[in-house]
Amino acid sequence: MTNASKICLIYTGGTIGMYRDGQGTLRPPENPKDFVELAPELDADGFDFIPVLNKDSTNMIPEDWTTIAKAIYERRADGYKGFVIAHGTDTMHFSASAIALALGRNLDFPVVFTGAQTAPDVYHGDARINLLRAFKVAETNIAEVVICFGDYVFRGCRAQKKDERRFEAFESPAFFPLAHITENIIPNGSWARTRMEVNGELVFLPNFEKGIVQLSLIPGLEPYLLEGLIEKEECKGIVLQSFGAGNVPSEAAGKKYAWENFIRHAKDCGKPVLITSQFPANATSHTVYEPGVAAIDAGAIPTGNMTSACATAKFRWVLAQVGDIEDKQEKLEKIRDMMNTDYVGEFDMA
Repeated sequence: MTNASKICLIYTGGTIGMYRDGQGTLRPPENPKDFVELAPELDADGFDFIPVLNKDSTNMIPEDWTTIAKAIYERRADGYKGFVIAHGTDTMHFSASAIALALGRNLDFPVVFTGAQTAPDVYHGDARINLLRAFKVAETNIAEVVICFGDYVFRGCRAQKKDERRFEAFESPAFFPLAHITENIIPNGSWARTRMEVNGELVFLPNFEKGIVQLSLIPGLEPYLLEGLIEKEECKGIVLQSFGAGNVPSEAAGKKYAWENFIRHAKDCGKPVLITSQFPANATSHTVYEPGVAAIDAGAIPTGNMTSACATAKFRWVLAQVGDIEDKQEKLEKIRDMMNTDYVGEFDMA
């Protein structure tokens, strides 16, 4: 079977396909097939419509990432020009990061996530135009997972949502946009991977671990209140959203508020602790401040300039691959090594 002139449109839900009920509440459509009426300009013979999910992206879970990845992988050899994924904006950057990792560096076709800030009934909104632009991007030689939104094409694992209302909803704070959308798709230098650069077979790793807990630090948060998390068997790992460039309160703040013992305890229990930042994609690997250095010395794993969304998606992806390692410390070292390995351009190597 060949679809060499077609795009595969995978629908997962989101505002881009929602309708307004009698109370004005936005809801997923009862019949996802109604979504194809959004852009009548699209040739019905020019794409295949695959409704995979139908949910608000707030309700997306890691199992859904696996479902989306499998839907793409199972159709990879059907000759499509590319894939467009209609998805809600709230967690699109998580899903795009996860799918990029699941499909890996040897992906040789475009996978284009898009969505909208407004429902289709807003005629001056962005639902229709974003879908049309995503189709245009899916016809290019880009060979990676991207987010097409507004006037930009972003590497999926480098993007994050920045605004809830404006049409330019996404940004890529630590990596240039891959392209600008005008009458033509204008590449931004040679940042994007292309089909011609792919060497090797696609390695498909679509699973993501459960049991990740993320803690956003606030001044005066006492680590002892959370010690019980480490003891829970269901807890597989902890993400600390730090201040600044990876700074975590240390013993300089007083033992009651220091996190070193929490991190050491987690390490002794074989539970990895990841350090991300509350700032947009700030580097957490080369902090020169004592609080940040103390956390890393205690055993925490830095995440460089990955976005927080990508770091957590990658954490789940890595943990799913090391589950068979029985020795706790060997497993922690493998997790650290994999988190510090660049797989799909998700962070800048030192």
